[in-house]
Amino acid sequence: MKRILCAALAAMAGMAFSVGFPSHSEAQSKRVLVQFAWVVGGLHAGFFVAKEKGYYASKGLDVSINRGFGSGDTAKVVAAGKAQFGEVNLPTAIISRGKGAPLTILGVIIGKAPESFLSFAEKGIRKPKDVEGKSFAEASGAAIMVTWPAFAKLAGIDINKVTHIPVEAAAKPAVFFGGQVDWVAGFRPGFDEPVILRARKEGKKLVFVRWEDYGWKVYGNGLVTHQDLLKRDPNMVANFVGATMDGYAYAIEHPEEALEITLKANPELERETTRLSLFFAIDAIMTKTAKEKGLGYMEPDRMAFQIKLMSDLMNFPAPKDTYTNQFIQKKPFTVPPALAADLTKLP
Repeated sequence: MKRILCAALAAMAGMAFSVGFPSHSEAQSKRVLVQFAWVVGGLHAGFFVAKEKGYYASKGLDVSINRGFGSGDTAKVVAAGKAQFGEVNLPTAIISRGKGAPLTILGVIIGKAPESFLSFAEKGIRKPKDVEGKSFAEASGAAIMVTWPAFAKLAGIDINKVTHIPVEAAAKPAVFFGGQVDWVAGFRPGFDEPVILRARKEGKKLVFVRWEDYGWKVYGNGLVTHQDLLKRDPNMVANFVGATMDGYAYAIEHPEEALEITLKANPELERETTRLSLFFAIDAIMTKTAKEKGLGYMEPDRMAFQIKLMSDLMNFPAPKDTYTNQFIQKKPFTVPPALAADLTKLP
């Protein structure tokens, strides 16, 4: 999730696209590969539920799942026809599309901006302007270093009054908990879960200033496919998107069972981290718009915001035909009272 956008750009700029999809007759065997953005986590529960519950199979799809090595790499894999679908960070998908990758975004999973200013309560950071006069730790090449100046402009932060302490990505939690900086960039699902669990064990109170609350209309992760596959076999695309969103709907209605299904398929995962990741994903996919128009629906104004943002940041013409909502279906789902209560308690 916290991928290096500039590196993704370089990879996309020099890429020669070769489409290796099966023929239409072969596609009817419905063998499908989906590659995630990064390692498997609780946010991916919808895929594993759809597989375990037979939602993919009922559509004639035999779905295999690969972990990823960054959204930029997954976008490249899908653009080259080596996987039919990808789960990627949508700003990265927009950048890839803007640099010529033949990708289309099919639906959003993380429907809220994943970024935040994350600090300890005693640091006194309660709103965006409070980061002025403070220091933060981040890897110099991290994606957040590309986007945070844009958010600072939006939120009225004088970036010259904020001190950046460069660190290796793996060292960021230690520097943060060691008190060497005032804040770090939060990101959910992904970075936030282990930080929250560690803070609980150490009795430290965290504060999140969510960018979502200050006009940052950027999505997290979602689904992409190759434009040629979209044209060649829209029925298969519709079936995959529909079954995946059905998996997330089931996870909303049965979150603990969805957790068990995910852990069964991925026994290496740590339970509490995975559960928190799942709850973050449920909270993010279950937006007001999703309830009204269907899980995965992308709001045109939010998409326009981030398409313009990414094209301005990366200096390319705003790409057309970047996304489609044509495969999103409005289906009712029930939120259990216990889940609703748990979501209100999320940090």
